[in-house]
Amino acid sequence: MPARPAVHTIVVCLPTDATPQSMPALAATRLVAQQLRPAGPVGHFAARHRLTRQLLHRYQDHAAGGPVRHLDLAGMRARAATSAAWLWHRWQDVVDGTRDAQPLSAFVDRHRDDPARWPLSRAQQAYLAQPRVLAMTTYNAAYRQQPIPIADIEALQAGLNSYLTLAALAAVPGDALATDAANWLTPRSGRLADQLDYLHAANDHIDRLRPNEQLVAMAAWPLA
Repeated sequence: MPARPAVHTIVVCLPTDATPQSMPALAATRLVAQQLRPAGPVGHFAARHRLTRQLLHRYQDHAAGGPVRHLDLAGMRARAATSAAWLWHRWQDVVDGTRDAQPLSAFVDRHRDDPARWPLSRAQQAYLAQPRVLAMTTYNAAYRQQPIPIADIEALQAGLNSYLTLAALAAVPGDALATDAANWLTPRSGRLADQLDYLHAANDHIDRLRPNEQLVAMAAWPLA
């Protein structure tokens, strides 16, 4: 059975006159223009107020979108950092005694530089065979309800403060940010430096939005 494509959370900036009823269609149009298949709104945002008529898919303390002034973006960042602190300390216990591991991108580079010597399958196996990665995958197999993301290994190795900062920056923008109908912000790659470039730019844009401008979060996956 072929692997299912990864579902992404895309945050779309919408004008002040967008209504909760019109948000999904407006956002979907932008996703399709970027060769993405919309899967519908997701309750990505923490809601500051119980103003259900101004929020999209309001449920308990979350919503899929609404005016910036009604979304608790600061709270999202703070809670993400708190969760990251617990995860980082758990990760430290799991990998204690193992050497730093190279991220997957280093092995992908080997494949690109010398595909005959480093076919993709060998590069992937070499990445997974590193003792620190093995420690993480073993833990995840035993504790499937609280896994440590293997993809975070580069950020985890950067230290506690860096990991907390990254978590706070990643809490709001999603995997990509549509700033308007024509402009998107998205990471150039999965490398930590590229992720940080994206997150700094995306948070800067979000923090400069006016209180009555709107954000909506959509789930989507690539068409190809």
